Amino acid sequence: MELLSLLATVILVATIGTLLVAVAAYMAFRLRDRRKPSNKLKAPAPRQPVHYQPIFITRYKPGVMPKP
Repeated sequence: MELLSLLATVILVATIGTLLVAVAAYMAFRLRDRRKPSNKLKAPAPRQPVHYQPIFITRYKPGVMPKP
């Protein structure tokens, strides 16, 4: 087999493989989209306590100079 035909075969197989993976991913996405949502997803996210202060991050407030 010549080099050119070998490279063409590799490109063809890679293209077909990519298309098959794309179709499978799309089908998995559609199946996941049809699934009935569970109650866990409907619950609100837990809020942080009022006294919570971040350790390493200072909150940016426009117009207020940060303390040195």
